[in-house]
Amino acid sequence: MSFFDYAEKAKPVQEFGIRDDGKKSSELPAYLDYENKKDWNATVVSENRSDFNFIPVDNRIPYYDKQGNERKRCDAMVYTKQTVVFIELKDQMHNWFDDAVEQLKSTIEHFDNVDGLDKFRFKKAYACNKEHPHFNYHYKERMQQFYRDTGVTLRPEAVIKGIR
Repeated sequence: MSFFDYAEKAKPVQEFGIRDDGKKSSELPAYLDYENKKDWNATVVSENRSDFNFIPVDNRIPYYDKQGNERKRCDAMVYTKQTVVFIELKDQMHNWFDDAVEQLKSTIEHFDNVDGLDKFRFKKAYACNKEHPHFNYHYKERMQQFYRDTGVTLRPEAVIKGIR
């Protein structure tokens, strides 16, 4: 099983949204949305490029530990030829960042074991919170530790841009 087996092409638009309606049903995966901007959990600035791909991860890609227990996963991924981006979507006021980091790390580990991070030049992870959409500098130390642990740059913000 490869993560890429679950990939779909994103439309070449200026930007698109990623939504997780998990509060309505905990079994639905994240999905792309091109129209309902007010409902987007994260915005991907794609600049009309045609090389963006999307992978719904949580509730789509199976991931279990050796005892058969389901492991935590982030909600989604986007990728181009050079860049892979892991995305965790949150919609809450308090105590969200630690859980988002845990889900991102778990998914990155699984992806690296299955498909390998080394095929991408740029590796990013976004902890996106609809309630806190802008970058918060008080996470700087955690971001540095995340990079040391994973080799992936962590950004706590809801706008995903600068993808090569």
